Amino acid sequence: MAVVYQIRYDETVLLAWVFFFGILASAAEVGSGVCGECHAAIAKAYAGTGMAKTAGAVNVKEAIGGEFTHAASGVRYRMTAGEGGLEMGYSREGTDWSGVRRLEWFIGSGRLGRSYLFSVEGFLFQAPVSYYASAGRWQISPGYERQQRMDLTRAVEGACLQCHTSRPQPVAGTQNGFGKPPFLEGGVSCERCHGDGQAHVPAMRRGAKAGAGIVNPVKLNAAARDSVCAQCHLTGAARVARRNAAAHYRPGAKLSDTLAVFVWPQADGSPDATSHYERLNRSACKKGAGDKLWCGTCHDPHAAPADAAVHYRAKCMQCHASKGCTEKAEARQAKGDDCAACHMPKGESHMVEHVAFTDHGIVRRAGVAAGGGRRELSSFFAEVEERDFALGYAVAAMTEPAVRRRALELLEAAARDGNDVAVLAQLAQFRERMGRADLAEPLYRRILAVDTNHAAAAVNLGIAHVKRGEVVEAIALWERALRRNPAQTGVRMNLAVALGQAGKLAEAVAALEKALEYDPDAEAARRLLEEIRGRR
Repeated sequence: MAVVYQIRYDETVLLAWVFFFGILASAAEVGSGVCGECHAAIAKAYAGTGMAKTAGAVNVKEAIGGEFTHAASGVRYRMTAGEGGLEMGYSREGTDWSGVRRLEWFIGSGRLGRSYLFSVEGFLFQAPVSYYASAGRWQISPGYERQQRMDLTRAVEGACLQCHTSRPQPVAGTQNGFGKPPFLEGGVSCERCHGDGQAHVPAMRRGAKAGAGIVNPVKLNAAARDSVCAQCHLTGAARVARRNAAAHYRPGAKLSDTLAVFVWPQADGSPDATSHYERLNRSACKKGAGDKLWCGTCHDPHAAPADAAVHYRAKCMQCHASKGCTEKAEARQAKGDDCAACHMPKGESHMVEHVAFTDHGIVRRAGVAAGGGRRELSSFFAEVEERDFALGYAVAAMTEPAVRRRALELLEAAARDGNDVAVLAQLAQFRERMGRADLAEPLYRRILAVDTNHAAAAVNLGIAHVKRGEVVEAIALWERALRRNPAQTGVRMNLAVALGQAGKLAEAVAALEKALEYDPDAEAARRLLEEIRGRR
């Protein structure tokens, strides 16, 4: 039986995010509940903000039912509040194919909408359905719109949870394995902005001076202060973990010490949920005010304003009181004297359909936005290595074909310098896509010599082994990769074929049955299962 399913490990999403944060929460965090013991009023006010509600366990009493059919895949989704909680049923018209997943956790404050997560055997995945509050309905989740089959295998990694949850509980040695619950706090905790409280809490209980052992962003220098917000609100075109940097950003430090962030020369005029920081820094207001203007100038992180239009107009008037609004009185009154309605309009995000985000570019006239510039990355922060540029271009090249040649050139140069796993992995992926598996194989070997748990290297090196008839070696590598994330359908299919070659048909059947447990709409796996059962 020949290996015919050369389905390679797809690192597109993984590599785009692996540079987001090294991971993860500090073991020294005490939790927001402890903070609330002394800061009760602030804790109560903060609980009503969007940041405090960015994630959590699904409360079935608040669950919203609904159904829709996804046109591209023909899958009918139906959300109901069942005995086990919020359930996502799926089926396809004209067939008896159907199933259910329990949606256990949500991501998103609910103001714009929410996406949902579910777990299988302790591994966490994104659901293909989201609830869009602005439209008042369920619809397919971002990134699934054009898929022609249902995908229940999108792994949720620690980096995905970093900005929406607090104190996540990843299982070491896995890609998306988590404890139960996967995070100890929903939303952005106090310690995300103020640092861990392990030193602060006992100091306060001993009667130390107020603020001992904790970070107050307002008292930091501008770079460190702004980094607190930028850790989640500065995405850019690519974020790359710096070489030998700390495992993750900690409040009080500069974000640039942990991450290199790359941006295109000009904003494209389409704001995203996490691009606020970049857009603000491009604005004329920021350029004129300098370090005086930062996120905290207008936003109180501890409380939501009772009347947003009035609140933010008052902030604008702190600098612009000497010059009145040039809008005609009737137009101004129609908008309720809302400065943001004209100068910070809401617009569709090119990353997420059905929702609109406030443009922090502070334009002079609504609808006026900068055009796209040359596709050449620049560093948002001052100093970065050539290695960082190589990785930045590699991430950007996933969606920008025009920069792929530049990315390859930089990766080749960076790969000559030691065994940087991040560089080697990206270069190997480029080689694979160019049809040069012979050049990728030695890179995979170098990666596994440094990181024995690197799933992509194990998967693709296994394919090289099996092509030479080295089935035992391939099986060992693929089983290792599946321990990191068991929902890799292509890997299980190749494993089943290899097991069949080794005469282990029962194990081959079990591998495919497990694949269909995780990925029930994988028709290719189903056909292969029928073939192997027939051989038995």
